Amino acid sequence: MHMLTREEKIKHLNDQQALSVLDSLAGEFIGNDAPERREDQISALQAVFAKEGLAVNVAQFTQSNTAAASATAKELLTMMAQVSEVQTSLDEWLDHPPTQEAADAIPLLLAAPVVYSGCIAFLYVVGHIHFKHHPDGAWEFAYDPAQQTPLDKTMPAIVQKLADLIRSMTPHM
Repeated sequence: MHMLTREEKIKHLNDQQALSVLDSLAGEFIGNDAPERREDQISALQAVFAKEGLAVNVAQFTQSNTAAASATAKELLTMMAQVSEVQTSLDEWLDHPPTQEAADAIPLLLAAPVVYSGCIAFLYVVGHIHFKHHPDGAWEFAYDPAQQTPLDKTMPAIVQKLADLIRSMTPHM
């Protein structure tokens, strides 16, 4: 019997499980200086995209339906699966995905914000990034090039991919 790869296990997660696993990983890997409130996460992601010259109106995707958000969550989990720091935790979740009852705990309203948290956690893991919150409410995004990681050179490509992921959550009215 062939063992499923991480990618195959991710594909087998149902919508709620994908969001639940992403939510758990985000909670584990997000930095202490990360924005927590939904509005702040939206502003922080806007700052990330703006820094790379990408026009993404993050807020418009907050109303995305669960199916769109979970498809995006699966893409994000597949990206996270390539990061060694995340693999152990991810493997535990994939080997023991949340039960339907536990996974049902994520209401529709939180589907897109779970993806926002996941994006921010992913940036922390791959880029040694940090966010600064200014008194005027603006968020500034920076990453520490002194802490070279193999992904530093691809940070613009990673941010582009995250922008594409968020755009893919276009709410269908």
